[in-house]
Amino acid sequence: MKLVKVLMVVVTLAVSDQAFSHGGGHDPISEQQAVGIAKYVAVKLAEEDRGMGFGKLDESWKALPEEKVGISKSGPGYYVVALEHEEEGRTLYILMSETGSVYDANFTREFKGIE
Repeated sequence: MKLVKVLMVVVTLAVSDQAFSHGGGHDPISEQQAVGIAKYVAVKLAEEDRGMGFGKLDESWKALPEEKVGISKSGPGYYVVALEHEEEGRTLYILMSETGSVYDANFTREFKGIE
């Protein structure tokens, strides 16, 4: 079921630069699961440009060490996961719902509606 959810996220991302979302009604995920989803999204963003405004990520994003990926911020109903790439000197931030729907990704950590 998790694989299906993640694949839904990727398919949606392929057709929308606004969101990586899928239908709701699911149980909340843990922080560890949010980190896993974010790592998977980074791999997909390294495979091709998904229209997020920053182009295709370098292949090295596929092999980020576990200690460089974690929850940057969380609040009611959402997680922001940070993926730090020391060699590039930048951090990718991925916004997702508490159920694992990924909505956006950027290098600024600024997302509309999230303070």
